[in-house]
Amino acid sequence: MNNYEIVYIIHPALQEGRLIDIKNKIHEQITGSKGKVLFDDNWGKKKLAYAIDKQKYGTYLFCQFLLEGKNVQSINVDCELNTNILRHLITKIESSQVLDEKDKKEVKKVETKEVKEKSSESIKSDSNELGAKGKTDSKEEVAEKADSKEKEVAEVADSKEEESDEAVDLENENSK
Repeated sequence: MNNYEIVYIIHPALQEGRLIDIKNKIHEQITGSKGKVLFDDNWGKKKLAYAIDKQKYGTYLFCQFLLEGKNVQSINVDCELNTNILRHLITKIESSQVLDEKDKKEVKKVETKEVKEKSSESIKSDSNELGAKGKTDSKEEVAEKADSKEKEVAEVADSKEEESDEAVDLENENSK
């Protein structure tokens, strides 16, 4: 008996109940061929790298199992004939690569710990940036900045108005 794993992508429009039916059918084929399901996981709905059967998304399912090599072909054929399975891949693995529920929980703990660390780092960097920008402006400084901006806007408006007046004058001279 050899260890295998299968990753298959299910049509995204299927409801949870139908998804479970497809998963159970594959598990029944494995156990019916005197094999044993060692680990399975639903990776969820993900965006595909390219469209498969005009679908941009698919639900990924992962399963590791123990089975005789001659019986793997029957699972492969059933996956090819099932129209709800967009793609599948069966690979032979070493026994050391087999996961269990404990490994699954540890992976999730590590992922959540990394997310928490990244979020705390980003908060610290944001607060440092705010502190690095220096003191807060006083009311007088804010008023001075606003006045200077208003003057700049007024100057730009005046220059645009002068340009348009000159253009009108040129048109009037050309029309005479």
